[in-house]
Amino acid sequence: MSVQLSTLTDDANAGDVDAQLQLADLYENGLGVPLNQGQAAYWYRKAAEQGSSKARSNIGQMYLRGIGVPEDQDQAAHFLSQSAQQNNPTAQANLAWRYQHGLGVEKDYKQAHAWYLKSAEQGHAGARYNLAFMFSKGIGTPKNDQEALKWYLRAAKQGHMKAQLNVGLMLSQGQGTEVNTEEAVHWYREAANQGYAKAQYNLALMYGGGIGVQQDDEEAFKWHRLAAEQGYARAQFNMGLFYINGLGVPQDFKAAEKCFQLAAKQSYAKANYQLGKIHAFGLGTTIDELEAAKQYSRAAEAGYAKAQYRLGYLYLNGLGVPENEALACTWFEKAARQGFQKAQHMLGVRYAKGMGLEKNYIKAYAWLLLASEKGEPSIRDILSRVRRKLSEGQVSEAEVYATEYRQAYSRAEKYTTA
Repeated sequence: MSVQLSTLTDDANAGDVDAQLQLADLYENGLGVPLNQGQAAYWYRKAAEQGSSKARSNIGQMYLRGIGVPEDQDQAAHFLSQSAQQNNPTAQANLAWRYQHGLGVEKDYKQAHAWYLKSAEQGHAGARYNLAFMFSKGIGTPKNDQEALKWYLRAAKQGHMKAQLNVGLMLSQGQGTEVNTEEAVHWYREAANQGYAKAQYNLALMYGGGIGVQQDDEEAFKWHRLAAEQGYARAQFNMGLFYINGLGVPQDFKAAEKCFQLAAKQSYAKANYQLGKIHAFGLGTTIDELEAAKQYSRAAEAGYAKAQYRLGYLYLNGLGVPENEALACTWFEKAARQGFQKAQHMLGVRYAKGMGLEKNYIKAYAWLLLASEKGEPSIRDILSRVRRKLSEGQVSEAEVYATEYRQAYSRAEKYTTA
């Protein structure tokens, strides 16, 4: 033991708080002594018992995570509360998190919001981010997009990458402010340059669509690739589309397939659908109806409407699966109930003709009515022919069905993210 360490230890044992804090820091970080979290916790606790706000905050976090001491949520809450009352911003932020999630204390969103605010006002970036999140969702406080953006922006300026991403999203969508896509690109880039995959993905979308920045497929592909290399499924999927269509890179079906496979391994249904198309149409490979059916089935079972429709088509024609009209109609209906127009059209026709389903002009009219809403003349013609087979009362009944179907998939759409 060096003379300096020996003196520091003697002072710490004599009750010198500063020496106890210094000694704890040395052991916690392995500075001039072997790394020893148990010793760090011991000295932090000694200093905490003498009222050190910093020590109470640090030992509270160690109990919170079970570092150097057994995990103990009650002890964590005890020390963090003491430190927070002493106006320590880190302890306030950690105590707020505990109230938000009910860790060692009873869940209390208002308390969480109050402690985040105290910490945020002292400049704690993480507290500012979490406070903004609570404002954005109306948790523990009324929903307020302007306040959310204000606090996200303050955290973003401190380099908090998740806050930078959220500032970009709010500016892109005009939440709490006017739409400003150029500024959104700036904040996506700030977070992307820190290696944040979600920000890299969103920056790629801006380049791909020419939103807030000059359209550039090569830049879009570059940022998709950086996010994809971190395992971000949406970016892996979009890379596949870029390869399929030759956007920013030479067209390469094999490379596209590899990208889709990576995303599919993460249960990204759209990727299974694209793999189904590759094998169904022989894109860069031989046609394989069995593999196509397998991939469409995986995407369909995950609830992807396009795949449900396509799987129905396979059952209808016996492609890679046994021909089964009734099962085909089951899949058409699943897709139709999600608002997929082709499936609504198909279902309406099959109800009208009694193909795979019991003939039912009321349901036929309801589905065709929904399918016709995009104004396709061919559907309007079939709709008119079915209409002539119904009484006024039956038409009203069909319109009620159509309204119920429409409302159901509109509600589902509202609560579904891309």
